[in-house]
Amino acid sequence: MKAIPEPSRRRLVLLERLLSTYTEKNITSQKIEELTGWSAAVIRRDISLLELNFGASNGYKVGELKAALDRLLDLSPEQPHACCIVGLGRMGQALLDNRELYESPFKIVAGFDSSVNRTEILRSAFPLHPTTMLEQVIREEGIRYAMLTVEPAEAQSIAVRLANCGIRGIVNYTPCVLTVSPATRVENVSLLTSLENLTAADSTGPER
Repeated sequence: MKAIPEPSRRRLVLLERLLSTYTEKNITSQKIEELTGWSAAVIRRDISLLELNFGASNGYKVGELKAALDRLLDLSPEQPHACCIVGLGRMGQALLDNRELYESPFKIVAGFDSSVNRTEILRSAFPLHPTTMLEQVIREEGIRYAMLTVEPAEAQSIAVRLANCGIRGIVNYTPCVLTVSPATRVENVSLLTSLENLTAADSTGPER
C-alpha cells in the first residue's frame, strides 16, 4: 500500500470511528460529507488510498470499508495493543478509570510514577510501578504505546526513555513539545492548544 498523507490518515481514523456506530449497510461519500463536513471528493480520494476493489457508484459497503480501515490502522480486537500510563497525578489518575478503551483494540497493562507512595496507594485494574522499572516492564509486557502525564520538568527525559525502549507512540498530555526519534510518533493532547487552534482557524477563515 502506498504511503498515506497525514491529513488523509487523520480523516480515515475519524471515518473508522464514525463507521463503528453507523447502522446502515451502505454509505455514500455524500452521506459521509453530510456527517463530517469533508467534501465528497476528498472522501473518495482518501478511500481510494486504501486500494480496495469495490467501487463507489452505489456507495460503500460499511462492513467492507470498516474492515479495510481496521487493517490499515492495525485495529484487530483479537490482538490488542498494550499501552501504559506514565505519571499518576490528577490527569493520570483520571485515565485509570477511563472506560473509553474497554471495548477497543487498546489495553492499558501498566502505570508508572516517580512516587512509590502513589503506586502503592492508588487502586487500578492493572499493576502500577515506579518509573525506575519503566524499561523492564515495557519490554516484558510488550507495551507499544504510552500516555504521558508527568510534570513538565520530567516530560522530555521520560519521553526519551520511552522511545529508547521501543515505544512506538506517545500520547502527550503535557504542555511540552517533545523531541524523540522519528521511530516514535507523538500525538499532542492539550486543551490550551486545541482552543488556540480554534481561535486561529476562526481568525483565518474556514479550512479548505
